Amino acid sequence: MKKKLISALLCAAMLALAMTGCSGGGSSDSGSVQEESAEAESSGSEGSGEAAAVEESPEGAVDADFAGEELSILVSAGWMDNRYDETIARFEETYDVTVDLQTIPADQYSDILQSKLSTESCADIFWIQSNPFAISSVIVDPEKYCIDFSDAGWKDIMPEARLSSCEYDGKLYGLQIWHNSPEYVMTYNKTLFEELNLEIPSNYAELLDVCEKIAAEGITPWFLPGADGWQHQLAFFQIGGVYEEAVPGLYDALNENSATFADNEKMLEVLGQFKELSDKGYFGEDWIGTDSANMANEFGDRNCAMAMANSSYIKQIQEETGTTDEYGLFLIPLGDNTCFPTNPAGPTMFGYKGTEHEELVKTFFDFVTTTESLQEILDNSPAYTNLDVNDDGLEQHWLPEEEEFMNAVDKSKMNTPVLQTGTKYTNDYWGDFGADMISYCQNQCEANDVLKNMDSNRAEAAKIAGDSAWE
Repeated sequence: MKKKLISALLCAAMLALAMTGCSGGGSSDSGSVQEESAEAESSGSEGSGEAAAVEESPEGAVDADFAGEELSILVSAGWMDNRYDETIARFEETYDVTVDLQTIPADQYSDILQSKLSTESCADIFWIQSNPFAISSVIVDPEKYCIDFSDAGWKDIMPEARLSSCEYDGKLYGLQIWHNSPEYVMTYNKTLFEELNLEIPSNYAELLDVCEKIAAEGITPWFLPGADGWQHQLAFFQIGGVYEEAVPGLYDALNENSATFADNEKMLEVLGQFKELSDKGYFGEDWIGTDSANMANEFGDRNCAMAMANSSYIKQIQEETGTTDEYGLFLIPLGDNTCFPTNPAGPTMFGYKGTEHEELVKTFFDFVTTTESLQEILDNSPAYTNLDVNDDGLEQHWLPEEEEFMNAVDKSKMNTPVLQTGTKYTNDYWGDFGADMISYCQNQCEANDVLKNMDSNRAEAAKIAGDSAWE
C-alpha cells in the first residue's frame, strides 16, 4: 500500500489540556471510536434492510484519468484505523493512485480541521463526528466547504436515522458507515462476578457496593483511561435519558435556550458520584494518567473488572488475550440510570468542495460503499461486529452477548438520544467538558462550574451559527 500515515502526537498539548483548570476554552470533537463518540442507535437483529443500490466496482478496473493522482484524507485517530487498510490498498491498485491518510490525535483534530477549512487548505476528504446538529455547528457553511452528494447512488445504503447526521437543508453531504451495536455501556467480567458472588448493579448504591468488594480483591473495579482525553466524559453523556426523565422536556428546552446545564440537579448528582468513585480509587490509582492502549490485557489479566466499551469489545478482549473468562454488558448506573444510549451519530466523511480531485473523491465514496468494501471494513474491525447499512449481501457478526443484552433492555427506555447528540452544540465541546471533569476531580473547581462552562461554550457556538434562540 502506498498510503502515507501522519500521526501528529503532540504530548505537551494533551498534558496541558488534562491539567487546565475549569475554563471556557475552545471546541474539541470527541474521538471514537472505540472511539467517538459517537455512537449508534442499536438493535439486536441480524441483517440490515434492503440491498444497497451501489453496484460493485469492476475487478481490476483502472481509470487512466486518475493514474498518478493523490487523494488526501484528514481524519481523527480511531475513525478509520486498520479497518480501512485493505479497502484503501485495493482502491490504490484499482485506480493507480496514492492515498495520503493524515491521522490527527483526537484532542487536536477539531482545531486543525477548522484551521484547514478557514484557510482553504483542507484535504480532499475530511471527517467529523457528526450528529443531527453537527453539520451546522462544526462545518457551519456546508455549501461552501462540502461536495453535494444528493444524487449519489450510495445514499440508499444508509438507514434513515444515519441520514439525519449526513444531510443539511435538504442536501446530502456526508457518508456515515458505522455500527449498530450498543455503544459505551458497561462491559464486565461475568466469570469474575460469579466467583465473587456479585450481582449486576442496577443503581448507584449497588455500583458502590460492587466496586468496594472488587477493590478488596486488589482489582481495579472500573478501568477508566483518562489520558485518552475523550473516554471519561462518556460516563456523564451516555446516560442522557436519565436527565430527560428527571426533567421531562429538557432536551427541547436546551435546544431552545430556555434551560441550562448549570444547576441541573440530576447532572450535579452524576458529577458528584463520578468524583466519589474517583476519590475512592475505583477508577484506578492513576486513572487520569492512564490510557486505553492496554485495556484488553487489563481485562484478560483480571487487573480490572469493568469498563465502558462498545459491546463488541468483548470479542477484542478474547481474541487479544486468549482468556476463557466470559463477559457481559449492563447499563451505566450513575444517577440510577436505566436508559439505553441510543445514538444516530458517528464518524462521518465529507468531500471537500475546494478539492482539485472531485471526481476521484466521488469515486472513493462509491468504492467504499460496495458490498465488497463494506465486508472488508467490517471483517478487519478489531471491535465491531456489524455495520448499520442497508445491504443484504453483508455478512454481519453479532455476538450472543450483544443480543442477550439488547433483549434485556426495556424498549421504552430506548427513545432518548445520548445527551451529546440530542442537544445542540454539546458534542462540539466534548474535550473541554472532559478537561473540566478532570479539574473537578482534582478539586480545582466545583461541579457547577463544569456545567456553567458548557453553557458558555454552547452559547458561543450558537452565536457563530446564528441560532436565533440565543439572540
